[in-house]
Amino acid sequence: MSKGFLFGFVMMMGVLAWSIEGSWSVYLQLHSIIIVIGGTLALIFFSIPFNVIKNIASGIKLLFQGKSEGELAPFQNDVIELSKTKSLSQKSGHELINYAAQLWEQGIDPDLFVALISQKRNDLINEKSDAVHSLKNLAKYPPALGMMGTVMGMISLFTQLDSAQSNVGQNLALAMTATFFGLFVANGFLNPLADRLHIREVSYKRLCMNLYELILLINNDEPLELLEEEVKQRVA
Repeated sequence: MSKGFLFGFVMMMGVLAWSIEGSWSVYLQLHSIIIVIGGTLALIFFSIPFNVIKNIASGIKLLFQGKSEGELAPFQNDVIELSKTKSLSQKSGHELINYAAQLWEQGIDPDLFVALISQKRNDLINEKSDAVHSLKNLAKYPPALGMMGTVMGMISLFTQLDSAQSNVGQNLALAMTATFFGLFVANGFLNPLADRLHIREVSYKRLCMNLYELILLINNDEPLELLEEEVKQRVA
């Protein structure tokens, strides 16, 4: 896991724990958790296409594993190998490189190659972008679900107002915990997570652009020495 991500999460929880007065159990009501968490999970499948959900899950998994997707160094040997024979002895770890090798093996016209590899680059970048935007959009739902839970709690409170006047303050506080929990899920988890994935998206986009430009040099049959120098400069 990224040290910065872990440190930020622990620090946020520490600030929250210091700020809360009384017991944590007052804030973590089952009613609030079901409304906010259950509703958010339902809205994930309702509002986000399944392929984008898979991309989000994959991005979060890599984030927690601390793996970077934006470095060119792991693929420099693949690029050099492509420049020599326009083929790969084994499959690369990046889809754009594999796709380029596949097109060359098929004997695609160089001009058509540029169009196809450009489209593939855009598709790969858009997959990451769709995941980030979907997660950012998802963050607007927990506060709304929390408000809905609070309104439901207040309706229940008002129906019992005549018979339970002595517990009005306590019941009102319990109703408000849904709003608190919704705000916490959105601003303490989903939004920071989306920002982290956005940083990875920018890094991944830079990698795709670097690979794309190097692949075009290979497609233009530029000298191997020139390509090696380009790779060294971009890796440094």
